[in-house]
Formats: sequence, structure tokens, C-alpha cells
Amino acid sequence: MKRYWVYLLLAISLLVNVGVLAGAWFQAWRAQGTTELAFFGMRHERVPDYLKLDGTQRERWHAMEQDFVMALNDAGREIQVHRERLVREIFVAQPDASVIERERAAIFRLQQVQQRSVIEQLLKEREMLNAKQRLALADLLLKQDPRSTAGAQQLLAR
Repeated sequence: MKRYWVYLLLAISLLVNVGVLAGAWFQAWRAQGTTELAFFGMRHERVPDYLKLDGTQRERWHAMEQDFVMALNDAGREIQVHRERLVREIFVAQPDASVIERERAAIFRLQQVQQRSVIEQLLKEREMLNAKQRLALADLLLKQDPRSTAGAQQLLAR
């Protein structure tokens, strides 16, 4: 009778472990591409279709995007690590102001690098797009902020 309980506990333990691993995998899978969703409102793979890129443009787009998206997601993960450290430090029993400032500064630096990278990428993409495609991309980016009052037509009319 004792053996039955040992096997039952072992099986339950294995099921719990598998559940935890599956949950962690699912969260990681779901989080993939969240940075690009924030910028485009869709996965980057769908942007060429949205912009109606021709074959040559599509090849160039994918070549430019591959490293950019990977770097963007890496930077997002690095920012998240510093953000978690910052939050943990803020809520410890005795917060250390120097640790808080160091993490805040690290987040700021990483965000600056990330913003520069996005601007450089958009300038590269701009060069390969025709006027209608530039308008569509600008409109797509402007739609991401519901507070935005400028439409792409107004933006490009300047």
C-alpha cells in the first residue's frame, strides 16, 4: 500500500513540474515579438504585406529587418531585466538609492540606444519605399498611439 502512495506522489510531482515548464514556455512564446507589436501593431512578418512590397523590396526588407528585430527584442529583454531589478530594489526593506539610480540610468541608456536604432531603421526603410508605401508605414506607426492627432497625410504634407 505504501508503494502506491509513493508512485502517486511521484506522478503528481512530475505533472506539476511539466505544468510549470509548459507555463514558462507558453509565457516566453507569447512574449516573443512584443517589442515589434508595440512599434507596428502587428508582427514584423506582416508589415511587407501591409505595405504591398514588390519582390525586390521584400528581399531587401527581410535582410534589413532580421538583425534589427533581433536587436530590438534583445534590448527589450535587457530593459526588462533592469526594470525588474529596479522594482525589487524599490520594495526591499531598506532600498539603496544608488542601486535605484544605477538601474534607472541603465534603463534610460538602453532606451536611448533603442530609440536611435529604430530611427536609423526607419530612415533606411524610407529610402526603399515609394511615396504610397511611406504614407502607409507612417500611418501604421501613427495609429499605435491613440492620442495621436496627426494623420500620415498631415505628416507628409509638411
